Amino acid sequence: MKTKHKKFTLAAVIILVLTTGFYIALKPPASKPMPTAPPEQETPKEPLQSLAGEGRFPVEKYQQEPEISVWLADKGYAANMPLEKYLEGVVAQEMEPHWPSQALAAQAIVSRTLTLHAIQAGIIKKLHNADVSTAKEELQAYAPQKVNAAVRQAIKSTRGQALLYGDSLINAIYSSCDGQISAAKDEGFPKEIMGEAPYLQPVPDTCFQNAPPKEQAWQLKVPAAEVAGVIGYSGNPADITILEKGPSGRILYIGAGNKKMFGADFRKAMGYDRFRSTLITEMTYTGDSFLFKGLGWGSGIGMCQWGAYTYAQQGWGAEAIIKHYYNGVEIKTLWP
Repeated sequence: MKTKHKKFTLAAVIILVLTTGFYIALKPPASKPMPTAPPEQETPKEPLQSLAGEGRFPVEKYQQEPEISVWLADKGYAANMPLEKYLEGVVAQEMEPHWPSQALAAQAIVSRTLTLHAIQAGIIKKLHNADVSTAKEELQAYAPQKVNAAVRQAIKSTRGQALLYGDSLINAIYSSCDGQISAAKDEGFPKEIMGEAPYLQPVPDTCFQNAPPKEQAWQLKVPAAEVAGVIGYSGNPADITILEKGPSGRILYIGAGNKKMFGADFRKAMGYDRFRSTLITEMTYTGDSFLFKGLGWGSGIGMCQWGAYTYAQQGWGAEAIIKHYYNGVEIKTLWP
């Protein structure tokens, strides 16, 4: 009896162990909460070199704050002012002046970097014979009348700071709301950013926590003939589909037959405020029109402003916010 009892007990233990093992193996992993701070980026084992297409940024040229010429688009002429003074008007318009201080500081660094990049590239010089422009479609928005103490402090606390990848200045593009995931370079600006941009990679975001509903999700009904006309397709509009999507899910190409159009160019042709992003979740042909549904507002490239707002509320500093969106960058102080 005792022997039989022992055998029974041993068999029961073995069954219990096996059952528990199978349960653990089959049990789905618990969902991981969104981190309250960004993971630390690994320090490159070897110094990063210049980016192809960008080259070395001449830091020695900017040891003192430069005086720049600003094309005042609403007035039709250029005016000279210190670069940091110009940035006050940019940050005040690109973000709301009452936003968290670290979000404003992150915007100041990003906008300063984008300003310097535009000056080095001579983009506005070709248009208006000036260093920068206050037309938002040409560079960055600008509203000096909205500057307050918080904006001035954001500029002062980050004075002279810009973003470098290796010894190259980055093209610090940013957007309003990235639809919960930022975009890769080729999904938004393959022509404008001609060289390498390893610092622009898709990263998950939390911008929907605070972004207004109109920037989170949108839909647009467009006559089929208009869509076909923009693409240049003369066949049956029902043939038009999204041909390829990028790593973040945004449209890379849309078209039919031998006609295809880059997604960002299609958005531009449709109108930026009308076709709010290329992060399309649904494209439906209804017989005489197309219904597009999408997420976010803007290119989705680089820093998401509503994401920065959210992270700043969670206690992130400006540097942590920036390094979340721009992979492998260094914040360098150019002038005191």
